Amino acid sequence: MVRPRALPVLVLAALALASATNAQSTRVEVVVEHDLYTSGAISAGLAQYLADITAQGWSPVVTPWVLDTGDPNAPAALRTHLAERYTSDGLAGAVLIGHLPVATVYTDAGGSIDGEFHPCDLYYTDLDGSWTSSGAHGYLPDTHTDGTGDVGPEIWLGRLTAWNLTALHPGRTEAGLLNDYFAKNHAYRTLALAVPPTGLAYTDDDWYPGNRPTALALAVEGAVTNVWNDPATPGDETTAANYKWRLANESYEHVLLTCHSSSTAHAMSGSVASSDLEALDPQVLFYNLYACSAATYTDFGYIGGEYLFGAGAGLVAVGSAKTGSMQSHILADYFGPLGLGETFGEAMLGWWNTAVDPGGHTDIERAWSYGMTVLGDPLLVTQAYIPEPASAALLAAGALWLLWRRR
Repeated sequence: MVRPRALPVLVLAALALASATNAQSTRVEVVVEHDLYTSGAISAGLAQYLADITAQGWSPVVTPWVLDTGDPNAPAALRTHLAERYTSDGLAGAVLIGHLPVATVYTDAGGSIDGEFHPCDLYYTDLDGSWTSSGAHGYLPDTHTDGTGDVGPEIWLGRLTAWNLTALHPGRTEAGLLNDYFAKNHAYRTLALAVPPTGLAYTDDDWYPGNRPTALALAVEGAVTNVWNDPATPGDETTAANYKWRLANESYEHVLLTCHSSSTAHAMSGSVASSDLEALDPQVLFYNLYACSAATYTDFGYIGGEYLFGAGAGLVAVGSAKTGSMQSHILADYFGPLGLGETFGEAMLGWWNTAVDPGGHTDIERAWSYGMTVLGDPLLVTQAYIPEPASAALLAAGALWLLWRRR
């Protein structure tokens, strides 16, 4: 039986020393799939992205990474690399671009969720915890313990994964989708891309809206539209057709969607498939997908990625790569920091370490939360916190945005 390599003892010992200063670190590890990087196909877009985050105050370091799909220890090697960066540089977080190692773990049942194998980005962000295999599920990790620290994350992480979306865009390449994203990202950062500072809380039939619109309101300056199947009104107010109409005809800064889902389609009195989004051209910047498996970035045509890399204004989608989501009673712990100017990566890191107890995760917390991931640029902030650009930069960005829109 092949088991994942553990972090070297010296690395584990140094993690505690790094954690004391890491909170103030600006170091960002940008890991790019090797062939994508060396081909030069995303050179200009990547250079613009690095310049953008540097201007924001971050200190990025690019590492090309060779993907060996036949090596079961590839995820452990990437985790060791991040841990070493954390120790030596006080790493704040990482951005993973392209087809890179996926940490697949087994999480036991909890609450109403069955046990399952799934991608787990917490594997890469909890650098002082211990991930081991009991042997009950092959060599894959199925046991997560404190190790030399705790089970909470030390760094944040975001993913730009588009290699498995090209089938939805005939004639387009992974590099083309990524370059379009970088252009859109730059346009947003220079105020050439903006939408009304409002939110949409869209809650399908099996859930009561509860505190969803209240939590979402913490992150937006304007009003929150609350759509749910109110029993006091006739008809079904949350349907696939209605949601698609809203995406095609309304603009929002944030959408909090609550519905049943697979990795490629939402289900609510009909289907909203990833293949539907291109024609809808949604003018929504940020999504929180309370929709099981919608952020499963390993699946072809995954809908969480299509919100970002298809047509439309999408820049960040937070969701789960397994059954589960960001549970409603702790949504405020995520939206609140966004409304105070934290980046999406920082808000997610704070959510893990505030709402999901790092002192020891319960079965329910593991089952609901261990698939959570940030799709898109984790260093973005909400519109209220974008610095006003110089006039020349704004004009240049506006021209770039128009070119992107006319591709």
